[in-house]
Amino acid sequence: MGLKRAFLRLATIGLGIGLMTSAALAANLRVLAWDGYADPDWVKDFTAATGIGVDVVFIGSDDEIWAKIKGSEGQDFDVFAVNTAQLQRYIKADLVSPIDITKLPNQKEVLPRFRDLSQVSGDTKDGKVYGIPFCFDSIGLIYDTDKVKPAPTSMSVLWDPAYKGKILAYDNGEHNFSFTALTLGYKDPFNLDAEQMAAVKAKLVELKRNVLSFYTTADEAQQIYQNNDVALIWANYGQQQVKALQKIGAHVAYVNPSEGALAWLDNWVISKGVRDNAAAEKWIDFMLTKKVSGALSERTGFGNTVVESSSAGGNDKLVWLNNVEDPLKRSDLWNEIKATP
Repeated sequence: MGLKRAFLRLATIGLGIGLMTSAALAANLRVLAWDGYADPDWVKDFTAATGIGVDVVFIGSDDEIWAKIKGSEGQDFDVFAVNTAQLQRYIKADLVSPIDITKLPNQKEVLPRFRDLSQVSGDTKDGKVYGIPFCFDSIGLIYDTDKVKPAPTSMSVLWDPAYKGKILAYDNGEHNFSFTALTLGYKDPFNLDAEQMAAVKAKLVELKRNVLSFYTTADEAQQIYQNNDVALIWANYGQQQVKALQKIGAHVAYVNPSEGALAWLDNWVISKGVRDNAAAEKWIDFMLTKKVSGALSERTGFGNTVVESSSAGGNDKLVWLNNVEDPLKRSDLWNEIKATP
């Protein structure tokens, strides 16, 4: 009997410890993020500063984020990262919660272009804030400093006959229609009417005839650059492409065009199923510290919203990516453009 009672007592203690451990784990902040947005040292520092544990799940695509958040109706995560072009989709589906920016003191210290969130397309709805900008990158122009002089200031240089056969462009109809619309002076590159669409298509046919090749990945662009006489690259991967090319010794520089550079902007948002709103707010505020933001840019090449970085100067015009009027139509037209002799 004594041994049995001792066994039961130990079993009970073990069960209690298991329950306590499960409870502690359940209390952790659940974060869904892109690789590079929640590095282990930042998580460790956050926990040390707040006493809040963190469980991070990394994702690799916009579709994966949607599947995870929509699949659980927002119940599986407290905080996640999403870009402005996608955020309204989550708001419409009632999967995110409004954010009280008075609970984020560091938001007052961000770069001027990110302070008034009503001016950041996609971050608000009906006067409520749903997204807090964290990092970004522009889609600018890489140029070989030995071959392109003076330094270009506009994407219009891609149509310059002096560089015929020395240009790399990105193989994507949606982005190509948008940046060409900006080059033509259209105010809203994401919502083109029939006349504007036809004009952009004609302009892209001209571009195709000036381009050496279209690429899909940064590695592919780098290989083409190394094996050919390339002067200009439409840099879909922004600063990451620049850093990679400079690492192999390429004499290249980067510019955001005067007409405006397309740019993606990722935000921290709070899930509708958040368990501890105060903990989620503390996480977002911590991510807006200079230490984290500076390290983010140094490690990834991305711009951040707190300290100036090489992705964009204070006077650079950035046009945040948004949903386009008809993705399928743009794709079909792009295929026609590529097939044009």
